[in-house]
Amino acid sequence: MTYGDSGSQVGTELDAISGRMRTQTLQVLLHHWRTIKGQLLMPSRRQIDPVEFGSILPRIWLCDYEPESDRFRYRLTGEKVAKRFGHKLSKHYLDDNTDPDYYPRVHRYYRNVVDLPAVLYIYGRLYAETANPIHGERLLLPLSEDGRTVQSVIGATAEIPRLEVDGERFLPEYQKHIYVTLETGAVVEETLPV
Repeated sequence: MTYGDSGSQVGTELDAISGRMRTQTLQVLLHHWRTIKGQLLMPSRRQIDPVEFGSILPRIWLCDYEPESDRFRYRLTGEKVAKRFGHKLSKHYLDDNTDPDYYPRVHRYYRNVVDLPAVLYIYGRLYAETANPIHGERLLLPLSEDGRTVQSVIGATAEIPRLEVDGERFLPEYQKHIYVTLETGAVVEETLPV
């Protein structure tokens, strides 16, 4: 597939991220985001067309960044996301639904997506702070109305089909974060224990 960023360092690194993805959910969302962004640094929220990825909508969420309060407010969440938290997250803040001990870490990676700006791919143990963590992957994609300043983040979380190790459910003891900065294509990787 050819995108507006194909042939650039950003395009090469996003292709590498796509190649690592294990679920169709994240592949479909990244494909849509890259298609609508064209040669822009990032697309706007108005360019998002949910019809193009209707099959994955239950796993999608969209947050607006509020710089005055340094908080992220959910604009919408899919049914699977709402079920995970026991209620729709729309109009709630990220910190309202994240364990207080775990929130600084989550806030930091959301802010990195906004500040760098960058695409973030996460792999490993997700929802680690809950009673029911999963082996999964997550994608965070920045959105901008002016093409430079991030106002929103769209993302998806998907469980990787269960792996059994000696009859036990496999859960990694880490999260791998891979950022691709959109201005240069520089890659920043970190592996964090959970």
